[in-house]
This record gives sequence, C-alpha cells and structure tokens, in this order.
Amino acid sequence: MIPPKHFYMIRHGQSVANANRYMAGSYDSPLTDLGREQAFNTHDVFERLTIKPSAIIHSHLMRARVTAEIINQRLGLTMHEDPHVAEHFVGAWERRPWEDVLPLLDQDVDPPDGESHAEFRLRIKTALTRILNLHDTPPLVVCHGGVFRAMGDLYGQEWHHIHNCVLYEFTPAEGSAPWTVYRHDETGRYPVDLSIAPHTASA
Repeated sequence: MIPPKHFYMIRHGQSVANANRYMAGSYDSPLTDLGREQAFNTHDVFERLTIKPSAIIHSHLMRARVTAEIINQRLGLTMHEDPHVAEHFVGAWERRPWEDVLPLLDQDVDPPDGESHAEFRLRIKTALTRILNLHDTPPLVVCHGGVFRAMGDLYGQEWHHIHNCVLYEFTPAEGSAPWTVYRHDETGRYPVDLSIAPHTASA
C-alpha cells in the first residue's frame, strides 16, 4: 500500500465547477475569487506549522496549480507538477450536475468513457507511493476531493466532504489506515476521522 510516511495534503480552492455544483473531473475549471481567497488564507495556517512542507507536488489542472502557486507565495518551495494526482477522469459525467453524478459515485458505478474506479485508485496509489518514496521530509500534495476519496477507498473507508483549502496532515500510525490524520485551520491542529468528519458537503 502507500508508504506510511509523514506528508500534507490539501484540496484546491473553490472552482467555478464547485460554485455551480457540477462535476469537473478532468475539465479544467478555474478558481473563483473565493477560491483564490481561500488559498491565500492558508498562509497563516502554514506559518504556524512546527514542521513545514519541504516541497509542493500539484495536479496539472488549473484549480490545483493556481492554488499551489498562491500557497507557495509564502513558502517559497520547489514545485513539481504531477498529472497523476489529478481528479478522477469521469468521461461522459464531466460538467453534469453533482446531483446526477454523486449517487453514481457512491454506488461505485464506473463513468462511461472515463476512468474506472479501480483504475483511478491504482493511479492514486502509484502516484502517492512514488511521491512519498522520493521525499524523506514531508511534501505537500495539492490535489482534488476525489484523490482523498480514492485514498479512503484503498483502506476500506469512505472519505467524503473534504473542504476546499483545508490542510490535512498525515502522520505515521498503526491501524486500519497507516496514518493519524490532523486537520489544520484557524483554530489550530486537531485529529480527525475522515470517514466520519462532520463537514458540510461541498461540490
């Protein structure tokens, strides 16, 4: 499975697709003004970290790349673009309303003309394994909600409702998943169970 190493992961800021509640997938939906503000507001969160990221790896999609660029205005780290941590390619479901697509995702239905769930999970597993094996100190992965869901699926858990631009820290642990997960926000750092996290759903 994915190496049990220390790393950070964050979902991109609000995109136009999020704001209009449709499935983007591989469609290159830009950030909204709020999404840019969300990315900028992470600066204080990163400033308070005891152990800061050593590098940034980001999806090639605009919403993740621009989020990473804004975050890096304060951190000044080396950045690497990696299309393998991009969102699930959902083929015919791209730009369809979330209300139509979400029930199908929850039922593990494979998207027509897209990437199967098994293919997506394998891509994410392979990408994160490679990224973590290349870094002895914790990297930051700037990616998508689907990447979190795929990670949860790999360990038999449902990780849903990951908010835009909330920083999650993964520290090695023993258990059903190889990490203890911490959420960082303006109130501080605290452990969360992503399978039961009481977030409000965001597209």
